[in-house]
Amino acid sequence: MNIAELRDQHDSIMAVANELRIAVGDVSTPKPVSAIRWRLARLLLAHLAIEDGHFYPSMLCHSDRAAQEKADRFQKEMGKLSSAFSQYMAAWTDVQIGKDWPKFCTTTQDILAALERRVAQENAQLYPLAPPGWNIYSAAPPLLCPAI
Repeated sequence: MNIAELRDQHDSIMAVANELRIAVGDVSTPKPVSAIRWRLARLLLAHLAIEDGHFYPSMLCHSDRAAQEKADRFQKEMGKLSSAFSQYMAAWTDVQIGKDWPKFCTTTQDILAALERRVAQENAQLYPLAPPGWNIYSAAPPLLCPAI
């Protein structure tokens, strides 16, 4: 796994997020969204496992202090978004979605907007700071580098 593949994962995540965005675009007509939501959750969890297990630890060991600090800030912010997404998935069961489709649509659009902002920020601000040729096999083992 390298930066190009992380970006590809972002593209896949955003493609599924867009499917969900389209599905919730009409608040007057409920749509079947369960499969799309769970597909998005699986993609996001797989991506976060790689970032949390490999990318962020290696960035916290980066030789550039500014890159370390940006990675630290992004990692902390992602924890908040990850928690919000988990709460969203738990709160909006199929039954709850059926009971309050308009509110589900609004909540979904909000979480998707936050996810889209995050992906754009990582692509534009964080991934370019990765050491040239970064991949999970070249990443510093987390225990060898103290976090900032």
